[in-house]
Amino acid sequence: MSEEHIYKIIRIDEEDFGCEGRPEGQAPMVRVVMESDTGETAVVMMEDALMYARKLDVGVVAVLGMDGMLHQPGTELEIPESEVLPVNIEKQAEWMENYWDALEELDDQWQSQKIRN
Repeated sequence: MSEEHIYKIIRIDEEDFGCEGRPEGQAPMVRVVMESDTGETAVVMMEDALMYARKLDVGVVAVLGMDGMLHQPGTELEIPESEVLPVNIEKQAEWMENYWDALEELDDQWQSQKIRN
């Protein structure tokens, strides 16, 4: 997802696990059905407790963020420090270089097979 979109929540359904019940240790989830002002419908799964914490309910306008999660418009979401991972720029650059090399190799193979056929 490349940008945030605004939707109105039109339905919230609790997850149904049938007679087996919810697996142990799994947070209760809800299926949230939303509609944009252009009529586009979207569905996301979210933790029920997170919906309550963010005061999201049927009829509320919500932002579908780039992370695929809903939040109230105008609220800034903070990432807990425990979830922020350190980035090793050199390792990341090396990985990307290897990735591009592999793509070039695949493209060369594809081009040579294309010429043979």
